[in-house]
Amino acid sequence: MYTTSSWSAVSDAITFAASCVTDDPDPLNEREAADGHQYVVRVLRAVSESALLTFDPARPAFLPMLESVRFLGASGPDIDYDVAMVLPGVPHRVAGSRGGATFVGITVYGYTGAAGASGIVASVDVDEIVAADGTFAYEFTHPEAARVIVRQYFHDRATQALGEWTIMRTDVTATPDDGKAPLPTTAGIAARVGNMAESLRWNLQLNRLWSPELRATPNRFVRQTPQEIVAAVTNPDVIYAFTWFRLAESEQLVIDLTPPETNYWGLQLCDRWFQCFPDRRSNINDSEITPEADGSVRIVISDGDPGHPNWLDTCGHRVGILFFRWLHADPEVLPTCTVVPG
Repeated sequence: MYTTSSWSAVSDAITFAASCVTDDPDPLNEREAADGHQYVVRVLRAVSESALLTFDPARPAFLPMLESVRFLGASGPDIDYDVAMVLPGVPHRVAGSRGGATFVGITVYGYTGAAGASGIVASVDVDEIVAADGTFAYEFTHPEAARVIVRQYFHDRATQALGEWTIMRTDVTATPDDGKAPLPTTAGIAARVGNMAESLRWNLQLNRLWSPELRATPNRFVRQTPQEIVAAVTNPDVIYAFTWFRLAESEQLVIDLTPPETNYWGLQLCDRWFQCFPDRRSNINDSEITPEADGSVRIVISDGDPGHPNWLDTCGHRVGILFFRWLHADPEVLPTCTVVPG
């Protein structure tokens, strides 16, 4: 009965997810409707795959980000995320080799709140603790710790080597059966199925949780700190600039900015459900930019190639979201937006 009830919750969540597409307050064209329903399928795939993963906080281990998750919740195309679940109040040690990424950061999060977010309880930029040989070790204990994410930011994945690390508890001695996943139980599977339903609902209503009030004032960037973004698992080393965009069929959005001094910044485009498109021209970072003679930058948001070197493709979407990530930087002046004829 318990398992059957959990599956009913998944069925209800699928119906809810589809309604988030069809009942969106802004009209949908064919492209937006198709991508919206595709997003429901993508989220369903991602949460199903995640339900089969073994996250045992008593035996913590990092699991790399699933490829299906790269399309969800404004995940950064330039970023890799390794995740481990941990026990609160228990000492842990993360250690390994930094690799060649532009940035590597470790963040410890607390329990998920009502809005789906997780509070940041500890963090470190690995460059602050890395040894001359490229290795590092980070120890933490926190009464609210629930999971750890190691992020790697890349400018060029083809030339920058991945880092490697492990996590272990430091309060226990390893036993011979460590690492063996327990056999499934009915109650355990029911809980995983129930989590599927919750995750499906959360991902499709993210646009109702992450700054929905800004939808009424599109094409205007607003500064956001990690603490102000209550509906996502944010990076404490980043300041964000966020806006909804809204364009008519024949319009383009021109973004002008003077970037701050930083090792990394990037602009990402998502659709109105915060669906990412790593397989489209939806992200651009500072290493890919052609600046103006005075060091300023212009980026064009357009349906198709506008003939400008710095551009992102809406792929027919008239409504969506844009946000900058500024690593270890906080620009004095936010980027400006101008709507122009296409």
